Amino acid sequence: MNIFHNNRGSALVTVLLVMVIILIFSAVLSAAVLNSAKQTGISQKQIQATNLAEMGILYFHQYSLQQIKKAENEVKDFRLKDPKVKIDDLSRLFCSSIQLNGFPAIPTSMKSSYQSTIKNVTINRSNCNHIEVHFTSEGDFMGYKKVINGSFLIDNHSLANNGNDIGKDIIFPNPPSNFNSCTRLELCNNKGNILISGTSVVDKKTDLTIKGLYINGGLELTNNDSDIVIQSGNLYINGKVTIGNKSSILVQNGDAYFRDITGAVNGEITVNGDAYIFGDVTNFKTNKGNQLLIKVTGTVYVADNSDLPGNYPSYCNATKSRGICASAYSYISQSPLANISKGEEPFLGWALDEDSFEIEYK
Repeated sequence: MNIFHNNRGSALVTVLLVMVIILIFSAVLSAAVLNSAKQTGISQKQIQATNLAEMGILYFHQYSLQQIKKAENEVKDFRLKDPKVKIDDLSRLFCSSIQLNGFPAIPTSMKSSYQSTIKNVTINRSNCNHIEVHFTSEGDFMGYKKVINGSFLIDNHSLANNGNDIGKDIIFPNPPSNFNSCTRLELCNNKGNILISGTSVVDKKTDLTIKGLYINGGLELTNNDSDIVIQSGNLYINGKVTIGNKSSILVQNGDAYFRDITGAVNGEITVNGDAYIFGDVTNFKTNKGNQLLIKVTGTVYVADNSDLPGNYPSYCNATKSRGICASAYSYISQSPLANISKGEEPFLGWALDEDSFEIEYK
């Protein structure tokens, strides 16, 4: 027997087996690499489709702001032609004038395979003071699509509570002409005669001091121990005020003008002057635990159609830090505003509520 000849045959078989195994694994590995590359390509296209959908949302947001301004100007022009038109009618006119369909094509690229489209725009006009908008943004990248649903509110800042005329056609005061715009409350600290548009949110413990403030929108002191001091001048909040636990508003030397007010446990408003409440106050009655306290050294004026009770003094309990306490109580129709408001142009303004803007990825 030739033992060396047999060993050489075994080696050949071994080499052939190794080569076959290598080929098999190479094929598997190549398939895995190709599949991974394919999946990566798909993921990249999905990401690009999402980017296109998000770009559509940005464009639609800016387009909506332009259309709101356009409708607002139409209302103002109409009122110039008919100064006797009622504010409720102007609200309904804006409601019917705001149009967000016919959205122009979004510039994406020269390639037709890259598209960003706004679809299914619906406007709920059942409440003309809070117009609800829904829409869909679709991104299409080389056949791969991504859909994002969105919604937001358009709020009316020119009317009284529930859209009724204020008092007897007495309007909320316009921003004083010497007030200057500021983007956020935190950036306005220690400044004076500030005008802010939209809802202002203070969601952390802070102390802010401002000399004269007009918020053309709401104010939310949502965190505990948030304090705003109006060191001098007046305070105007042309929207809903929400005061969190142990938070406060202090007007040291001036008057205060509010719409609706909601206060949490131990919330407090102090006004060293007169206070005008054009809307309603909730969570203030003295017979239900620790609640909102409003202290006014002067007179509290409320709208004639207010739901506040006529016997305000019985709802004052300063010792228990709740109720509405003032030197006197009256109606806005009997206030100094009744004289200075006649003949003045009403403040007409609508805005997209940025806090209400929501999107949902599909």
